[in-house]
Amino acid sequence: MKSLAPQFTEFFRFELLRILGTAPFHGCDVSEWAEATESIKQDDPESWYGAWTQAAERVEVMAEEAMKNGDHHGARWAFLRACNYRRASEFMLHVQPSDPRLLASLVKASDNFRQASKLLNSPVETLEIPFGNGSTLPGYLFLPAGGTRAGHRQEKMPILVATGGFDSIQEELFFGMADGARVRGYACVTFEGPGQGVVARRGTDRLLLRPDWEVVIKAVLDHIFQVAVAKPHLNLDLSRIALVGASMGGYFALRGATDPRVSAVVSVDGFYDLGEMMASRTPRFLWPESLGDGIFNWLLGSAQRWHFQTRWEFQHAMLATGATTPAEVYRQLARYHLRGPEGGPSVLDRIKCPALITGSRDTLYWSLEESTYRIVRELTSLEEGKDKKVWIPTGWGQGSLQAKVGAFSHFHHNMFSWLDDVFGIGAE
Repeated sequence: MKSLAPQFTEFFRFELLRILGTAPFHGCDVSEWAEATESIKQDDPESWYGAWTQAAERVEVMAEEAMKNGDHHGARWAFLRACNYRRASEFMLHVQPSDPRLLASLVKASDNFRQASKLLNSPVETLEIPFGNGSTLPGYLFLPAGGTRAGHRQEKMPILVATGGFDSIQEELFFGMADGARVRGYACVTFEGPGQGVVARRGTDRLLLRPDWEVVIKAVLDHIFQVAVAKPHLNLDLSRIALVGASMGGYFALRGATDPRVSAVVSVDGFYDLGEMMASRTPRFLWPESLGDGIFNWLLGSAQRWHFQTRWEFQHAMLATGATTPAEVYRQLARYHLRGPEGGPSVLDRIKCPALITGSRDTLYWSLEESTYRIVRELTSLEEGKDKKVWIPTGWGQGSLQAKVGAFSHFHHNMFSWLDDVFGIGAE
């Protein structure tokens, strides 16, 4: 990946490719991307914010002009790009979690996406998913385009539920998951859960990230069932529900797949134990338990001053989890694992549906052995080659980067061909 924007660190290059990789799904224009990239300075969140905000503003003007001219195709494309540029603009500002531009940018991203969704060639419904005591989670239900397999046969439509991860917003899931689903005859539900997107940034109704994501998936599935009953004309097939997530979302998907209503699960480059991963990269004498919180916080504070990625990761974790110190972040994230009770089987033992587990050879974070291979081994209720499949591509052009960034065509091909087999969906 060094050949792409070589003036930047791997962290910045990855995030730049994350934007560029949406181009096949109208989330980016290559020339706009290149122009914005030229004005970004390494480790400078303000230049990053300015570059992508300016790109978004220009495209928003284009979208409005296209609407006035009746060019709905051009307007849709422009609104989608503006959405993605707004999402990208606030990303590096997470080093200052209280910055009001975080929420303002995501609100504009959502507004742009909703304008684009009205211009798609397939229906999109907005969802308000009840969660907890009076709270709701925002979501979308994407229905298949006309002429797709289920769409033109008037068959009941399989459902793909896409969960975000550590730092995504649900509008970004359109490019990586929902757009591929709707053109293949799948309905797709996206949502933002606790600690994600606007849910982590809104005021008094803010909800924080949680490790027991099965609770979140239960609420989402409950709502899907309610929608299917209330709107039978949608032809949603409640017997064929697949769950997918990437990176931390891959962990979330595996947690959610313990719900018996899930018929298939796709975990894209997820982890097994985030606490073990952090511990394996830090000598034991530097853990908070050894140093004490005060010294650990001082050391991490110093590290954040000279290493931008470390600062971004810890500050974003504070935003998502509500932690107030690095030591608290460390303890919070250590709760994200698939281990069962001491001496007992892991969470994975409770998954009974077919599973596609992918791995990343070129990840920034966890190794294949401590993630993909361990997950596959502990899916003890599933049979290798029959109920569980492993996909670990080689080369970033084929999907070897984390979350299959930059290779969504390969990801869609592998995921949907596997789901078609699982759900018994034949060729046209």
